[in-house]
Amino acid sequence: MKILAVDTSAFPASAAVTDGEYILGEYVIRNQRKHSQNIMPMVDSLLDGLGMDISEIDVFAVTVGPGSFTGLRIGISTVRAFAQAMGKPVVGISTLEALAYNFAGACVTVVPMLDARRDEVFTAAYNGGETILKPCVMTVGEAAELFADSGAIYTGDGAVKHREEILAADPTAVIASPNLCEVRASAAAAAAYKKAENGEGVNYNEIQPVYLRKSQAEREYDNKTKGNDNK
Repeated sequence: MKILAVDTSAFPASAAVTDGEYILGEYVIRNQRKHSQNIMPMVDSLLDGLGMDISEIDVFAVTVGPGSFTGLRIGISTVRAFAQAMGKPVVGISTLEALAYNFAGACVTVVPMLDARRDEVFTAAYNGGETILKPCVMTVGEAAELFADSGAIYTGDGAVKHREEILAADPTAVIASPNLCEVRASAAAAAAYKKAENGEGVNYNEIQPVYLRKSQAEREYDNKTKGNDNK
């Protein structure tokens, strides 16, 4: 089963093609979040390097969030277009689950954290392939205290940014090395492979972003509306 996965949820953008559990090729670029300009050339270059046509892809996968509002829309729109044109299923993967897949097979709790600003993180927790904390938003301290003294691995840009605070709340914490703290399309493809095998692929128009909280613009609008209601 050949899978083309795309991730544009954060600062790096990546695309990967896998066959079963093997990575055939992966392209990663860090370029000021210019994902709308980069993602299609990345996919074209990747397929060209593999000598493959897009029609050979069996399943498309994409990270659906949490993450950058604009980035998520770019990745999802790209995969929707591919899947619609090819008539193939799509698998949406939580950005947090994709991060945790960098440690697939590890017999330890993995706590991915994405920086959500205001001393908060988007987080979840996984152990042995099982979800033990569903994706949510909380403060760094609250997240670390949940798994204190468990020897959990913390990963993601939130773990890098808040390293000292995590260690203060959980002295047994292991902060992953920077190369394992970024979402990779190949990890999303690995997660998608399992789901596709279980028949969890959906039609292109069923894939939706998962933001977990409103954008800054929406929050400002809500505050303005509340202010008008109180007059």
